[in-house]
Amino acid sequence: MSIKGYKCPSCGGNLVFNSDTQKLQCPSCGNEIEMDEIQEYAEVVESADEQEDTYEGDEGSQESPKEWEVKEVDGKIIYTCPACGGEVDADQTTAATKCLYCDSPLILPGQVSGEFRPDLIIPFQLDDKDAKEAYQKFCKGKRLLPKMFQSDQRLKEIKGIYVPFWLYGCKVEGTMTLDAQKKKTWSDGDYEYTQTDFYLLTRDGEVYFEHVPVDGSVEMDDGYMESIEPFEIDQAVPFQEGYLSGYEAMKYDQAKDECWDRAEKRIDKTFGGILYDSVETYKYSSVSSRGFTASYSNKTVKYALLPVWVLNVKYKDKMYHFAMNGQTGKMAGILPVDWKLFWKYTLGIFAGSSLIIYILMLIFLL
Repeated sequence: MSIKGYKCPSCGGNLVFNSDTQKLQCPSCGNEIEMDEIQEYAEVVESADEQEDTYEGDEGSQESPKEWEVKEVDGKIIYTCPACGGEVDADQTTAATKCLYCDSPLILPGQVSGEFRPDLIIPFQLDDKDAKEAYQKFCKGKRLLPKMFQSDQRLKEIKGIYVPFWLYGCKVEGTMTLDAQKKKTWSDGDYEYTQTDFYLLTRDGEVYFEHVPVDGSVEMDDGYMESIEPFEIDQAVPFQEGYLSGYEAMKYDQAKDECWDRAEKRIDKTFGGILYDSVETYKYSSVSSRGFTASYSNKTVKYALLPVWVLNVKYKDKMYHFAMNGQTGKMAGILPVDWKLFWKYTLGIFAGSSLIIYILMLIFLL
């Protein structure tokens, strides 16, 4: 499998994408390259590498930079880092990763080419420091959260991942049928009367949907991915491999046809809500939907890589997972509960309520 990386033209260091400047940056010398220039630069370097070098240099001449070594062990592809010798595993969905020991970036162009080449990418706007701050804010104010849970030592892993998403668009036409009632009550002094009028309502509608996101990775939790939405798709740019440098990236392992059902359910829920909200419910005593039918046309789909920060926190031999939108900072995750604090607060509230009831009883009995 081919391997790709971007080298600094000044010092030969590894270029990585900087979310603050939105440029490729060399951590060694600070040199920066615009994203629209890196492709041209890479093509020049590749062209030079392909030419045969017939010049015999002196003994003290500089050696050519070392490359990642690739080997297969027990059916797994292992990449050996040229900088530190560390070994990196890559599975079938890995499109980009980095050395666990020295952070040297590794891009696998074959995983983002052909049918797997994304149409769009939203570059990371927030870095790992932003993710840590968002995590601390997410935990702040949670009274039942164990005090030691937020300790930095418990944050075992934090990584930025470009997650594969399908973005669906379509035109939806449909009809909703609803039951409604109006009730009128009056009295003549002797009897109370109630008049109930029944109505059958229908609503027809036509809505255009664009960029409905569904993650195309089996590994990523669908609930988490939906919880950190929305992504601002209007800020997406045409895909370039340079954006992956320094981050992890995955290619899809769920095809667009497999994911359409999930997109359809989301579209149906939104479309049904639009039709229901078009009813002037305040005019009726009650309104309930019988259901609706919908048809889809003008379907479109785009393949995109969207930025997600993943944080893993270990507490009492259990791993807690959190995800943050790498563009907006929205965080999702499940926090543990300190049950001792829970019962302390519960019993305290119960005791306080019991005392108030006792005092009120004494007042009314005196």
